[in-house]
Amino acid sequence: MMKYQWIKTVFCRLFLSLIIVLLAYQNIAAQGIGLDQLIGIAVENSPESMRIKTVKENKYWQWREFKAEYKPQLVFSGKLPYYQNENIPIIQDDGSIAYRNINQNQLTANLSLEQNISLTGGTVFFSSDLARLDDFSQDQVSYNGSPFFIGYSQSIFGFNKLKWMKHIEPVKYEESFKEHAEGVEKIAYNTTLYYFNLLIAQADYLSAVKNKKNADTNYRIGQEKHALGRISKDELLQLKYGVISASKAIARARLEMKTAGLALTSFTGLNANDSLILFIPDEIKTFAINDSMAVEKAFENSRQSLEFKRKILEARRDSEKARRESGFMANISMSYGRNAIGTDLSNVYDNQSDMKTLELGVSIPIMDWGRTKARRKTAEANLRLTEYTVEQEKINFRQEVVTETENFRMLLDFIVYTSEADQTAAERYEIARLRYLAGDIRLIDYNIAQDDKDQARQDYIKALRDYWLTYYFIRILTLYDFQHNVSLISPHYVSELY
Repeated sequence: MMKYQWIKTVFCRLFLSLIIVLLAYQNIAAQGIGLDQLIGIAVENSPESMRIKTVKENKYWQWREFKAEYKPQLVFSGKLPYYQNENIPIIQDDGSIAYRNINQNQLTANLSLEQNISLTGGTVFFSSDLARLDDFSQDQVSYNGSPFFIGYSQSIFGFNKLKWMKHIEPVKYEESFKEHAEGVEKIAYNTTLYYFNLLIAQADYLSAVKNKKNADTNYRIGQEKHALGRISKDELLQLKYGVISASKAIARARLEMKTAGLALTSFTGLNANDSLILFIPDEIKTFAINDSMAVEKAFENSRQSLEFKRKILEARRDSEKARRESGFMANISMSYGRNAIGTDLSNVYDNQSDMKTLELGVSIPIMDWGRTKARRKTAEANLRLTEYTVEQEKINFRQEVVTETENFRMLLDFIVYTSEADQTAAERYEIARLRYLAGDIRLIDYNIAQDDKDQARQDYIKALRDYWLTYYFIRILTLYDFQHNVSLISPHYVSELY
């Protein structure tokens, strides 16, 4: 009867422990979610997603501003009104100054159409203006107007900003599309990192709960064996210490799980109160990535390839600017129009006369103690430095792509090894546990089997983590999906450049 009572007691305790484990599991399994699903949520709802969308919108309006530089600008300006009632100094014929009170109002209006010429860097304009002056002290009204006025201004041998903008701005705009696509892949990469951090923490927690249950069982049986004189007091204390260590491991794993969960929900935009149970993404994409093709796609699609091009263009622009602004400089402007004045508005259009202007301004550095030469030489040196730096960056970028593709291939094999090790260690631990309960092995051998089991589980999940992180990092570098052989950049973005 005592024998059956002991079996009943053991069964009840095991069942109670199982209920506790299931309840603990349910606390973290309130919502199940996979890696692909979570990445989709993060791409749509995460704060980082909102940021990269805003950056893309900002770059779009910068592009629109650039395009507007090459279109006609119609501008209205005027003073409506400009009233004065004050004493002002007036220079007399003999050079003396006398103060005179003025009480007048001016109304001016100007309509101007301007067009920048990117080929030369000049500006052509067409304008029309009209002004009215009301002198209240003398009770007089006068008009001044130019029905049309056309002109052109141009820097001679100067720096043509518009020409360089036309080379650089399309590259910057194209770069913004690739930057956005890269940002999406970075969201996938970081979500994967946070996902596995929580997955490892949850696996550690479940292992800790299971180890605690086994430690309780071992300690209870050890007490019975010690009472029968089958084990020493020292071994019983080791079993008790195992219970305490298992309790500490649960507390530590629970804290790590909470911290990793908060990091994941904060990044992905999920509710911080959501309890998530994560599925192990062990469906490996077994496809090959050719090194030369990966390098080709990286230089064809990546943001870095455009960044290399932009850096060279900007350095050449700065070099030319320093060269053209360090010597003889001249500006010429010319205009022609019709102008008239009168006491009646109709006089402005009846009695017109020619109005012509021609201005040539020059600037020649005579003695600046080598300042302009130093500025020019600095820009030339910066150009050479940029060229050398970009070449080295290209080499490093190419090597990074090759290294990651080789890592990707090796990780496929490594996952197979760690998966087999995980299964083997789990089976070995179960055998060791039963043998220890039967008294066939020492406690130290049982503890070693348990540690190996936990370590093998961690190694397997970490191998999966490294695989998926490498997978998404290759997508960041190349902006290419090698599984489906498609580009990750919108196919319509090029049409928006022209």
